[in-house]
Amino acid sequence: MWTNKSGAAGSSGTSTLNEPGRPAPAAAPEYRPSSQANRPAAWLGSGLTLKGELSGAEDVHIDCKLDGPVSLGGNRLTIGPSGKISGEVVAREVVIEGKVNGEIRAHDRVEIHKEGSFIGDLVTSRISIQEGAYLKGAIEIDRDTKPVGADLQSLLARTETTVQE
Repeated sequence: MWTNKSGAAGSSGTSTLNEPGRPAPAAAPEYRPSSQANRPAAWLGSGLTLKGELSGAEDVHIDCKLDGPVSLGGNRLTIGPSGKISGEVVAREVVIEGKVNGEIRAHDRVEIHKEGSFIGDLVTSRISIQEGAYLKGAIEIDRDTKPVGADLQSLLARTETTVQE
C-alpha cells in the first residue's frame, strides 16, 4: 500500500500502518481537562496596571497594581511582593505578600506575610500574621462554614444578612 521511494528503512516516506511484524502505535491518551488542583494559578505580572472588576473561577497570583474588586469565590488569591490591590476581595483563601487596601472576605483563611501590608477590615475563619507584617483595621473570625459564592453579589448579600441579625 505505502512504498518507500528512497528504499531506506525508517525514512520519512515509510508508514507503519498495517505492516506485519511491527507493533501498533500506542493510542493517543484521552484528553481530560486538568483539575484545578494541578493547574498553576493565573499570573498577572508586575508590568500591568488594571482598573475594574476581576472575577473568575481559578486561582490567581497578582503582582501588579489592581484598582477594583476581586471575586474568586472558592479559589485562592495571592498578592505577590510587588502586587497592590485597592478594593474588596472575596476568595476562599487570600495570601498577602504585597499591599491590600480594602475589605477582605476569605471563607477559609488569610495569610499576611512579613513583607505584606493590609489596611481595612477582614472576615475569615482562620488568620496567620507573620512577624513584621503590617495590619491596620478590624478582624472578624467567622466560624460559619458556608462557602462564599464566586461573585461579588454573594458577599454583599451575606454582609447584609449579617448586619440585620
